[in-house]
Amino acid sequence: MASAARVLTPMALLLSLALQLAAAAVSPPGPRPTFPGDAAALASLKAAVDAATVPSYSCLASWDFSRDPCAAFPCGVHCNTPPNSSHQRVAGVSLDPAGYSGTLPAPVFASLPFLQTLSLRGNRFHGSLPAGVALPPSLRVLVLSGNDFSGEIPTSLFTPASSLDELDLSRNAFTGAIPPQVASLGALTRMELQHNRLTGSLPSMGKMRSLVHLDVSDNKLSGPLLDAPGRLPPTVLAVVARDNRLSGPLQAAAFHALPEMQVLDLTNNAVTGAVPGAAFEHPALAQLRLGSNQLGTVEEASDGVASSQLLEVDLSGNRITGRLPRCLGAIPRLRTVGLDRNQFVGGVPKQYAVRAAAVEVVDGKAPFAKLMLQGNYLCGGLPSELRQMEEGGAMVSLADNCLLKCPHKFFFCQGPPQKNRAACPKCEPGPQQPDKKSNRVLDIFCTAVTSPSPGTLPLGTTKLPWHHAIDSVKKMSCLPLGILAGRKK
Repeated sequence: MASAARVLTPMALLLSLALQLAAAAVSPPGPRPTFPGDAAALASLKAAVDAATVPSYSCLASWDFSRDPCAAFPCGVHCNTPPNSSHQRVAGVSLDPAGYSGTLPAPVFASLPFLQTLSLRGNRFHGSLPAGVALPPSLRVLVLSGNDFSGEIPTSLFTPASSLDELDLSRNAFTGAIPPQVASLGALTRMELQHNRLTGSLPSMGKMRSLVHLDVSDNKLSGPLLDAPGRLPPTVLAVVARDNRLSGPLQAAAFHALPEMQVLDLTNNAVTGAVPGAAFEHPALAQLRLGSNQLGTVEEASDGVASSQLLEVDLSGNRITGRLPRCLGAIPRLRTVGLDRNQFVGGVPKQYAVRAAAVEVVDGKAPFAKLMLQGNYLCGGLPSELRQMEEGGAMVSLADNCLLKCPHKFFFCQGPPQKNRAACPKCEPGPQQPDKKSNRVLDIFCTAVTSPSPGTLPLGTTKLPWHHAIDSVKKMSCLPLGILAGRKK
């Protein structure tokens, strides 16, 4: 029996070992620890925050470094395990907007090589960004908006090796110029730098092959933007640069070079010259906001506007002279028109009135929801379509013009009174359609001059209103001007 026991014992040991190996094969491995350098970088971030500004309920308060960050931190940190690595690496840091006050230490950029997302949005971080270090090559999203960062944006942050897709430094107190190195960010699709104190001109961004959204509003930027093609990439969809000091003209070639652009907002700058007709013909542009600049004229669209996608045109608060652009009345989808506070003269185009009075699509054209023409030098009679309008439809204003027959009983005439006659130029409301009698005169003229006996007019025409048709007659190609010699009103 003893010998049998000695034989069974090794077999039992082998069986036990096999069971242990099988159990190990089906049991999940334990969590891999956080890479020490990554944990140290996270610790430096928490240490840089004033402890008095860390609420007990906040995400940062839960960071207990006696435990492994990737395994135990309940929020604010995202990790992954690279191939063939024995450690987890920090891939994302996103703090809640709890009012943290502190600085951003350099190790967050320099010691987190696998970082893909960094968001400190809506806190009170302050001071300068780390200088002398580049953003981690893997970083795709950098959101520092709504803090108190100041100083210049370090040029060292941006390199051609960057994978940055979204850069949001808005609503801080950054000063100085926008680093030209941002133009090397070939993967960047969205750049938001609005509400800072940035100065200087915009860098050339024509080679940023992925950029679709640019917002640099509410800074102190100067220089031209659309004076020539190539300053912006052809991929851009939205250009928002309101409330700056941008200057220079707007060139048609610059619009042609941005075929995808849907939004252009240059409100409250110092742009001069003409609004090119190319802006109204653009195949994608939906919002054109050029109010409060120093524009002087508006070019009519030369190639037609049937394919225009414009929904809103705002040219208010400029120095634009001449007649109201007739092409706006033909843009099919246009809903909002702001031409107020300029120096427009002449009458209100009939097509404007038709669109403002309409309640549904007419002849493929949407009704105007807003037509602001106050503060100009418009004159002449009110189109019948406007006189029949009732309050509650489109928002329309013709106040502060030279429309002497614009009483306050019409809601669109209410507000500042019409200008004094002495301040108004001679009224030339524009060409009018001849009435039926005038049309008959034109027919008679053309019949006379093209008959076998040119110049012979049929009997009974001497009582027709020659003076109503005389200007139109002069434009008829069938009529020698000499036939009017001696004929007076």
